[in-house]
Amino acid sequence: MKPKTTLTITGLIGLVFSLVMFIAPEFVTREQFPNAEGQGFTDLVTVRYAIASLIMALVIITYHLRNIEGQAFQAHVMRGYTLAFSVVCITTLILQILGKISAAPPIVGTGIVAILSFFSWRSLTKEPDQN
Repeated sequence: MKPKTTLTITGLIGLVFSLVMFIAPEFVTREQFPNAEGQGFTDLVTVRYAIASLIMALVIITYHLRNIEGQAFQAHVMRGYTLAFSVVCITTLILQILGKISAAPPIVGTGIVAILSFFSWRSLTKEPDQN
């Protein structure tokens, strides 16, 4: 898969997650932490806004990286995306398995990005340098 396609899909997935957290932070918090109440719930909702802004920052960076040129640079970016999203996916999966959070959508979203990034990275390392 071409890096531009992977980064476009990554940006769209991130945009969806960010917008949902901005628009419905209470819903997202209730889905992940169904037993939260009172001030703890309020604090978790506040944290959702911070997380949404971080995801949006990644979306903006990802959007601007779509037009990178040079196979070596593209390979480095795709490797970084593979590693970063794999860490997030594995961490979220472990938290899900331990019963700390309910996080199926983030596991699926970050897993898809990690897999797409991996295939993009691998295809770049197998092709001869075109620059």
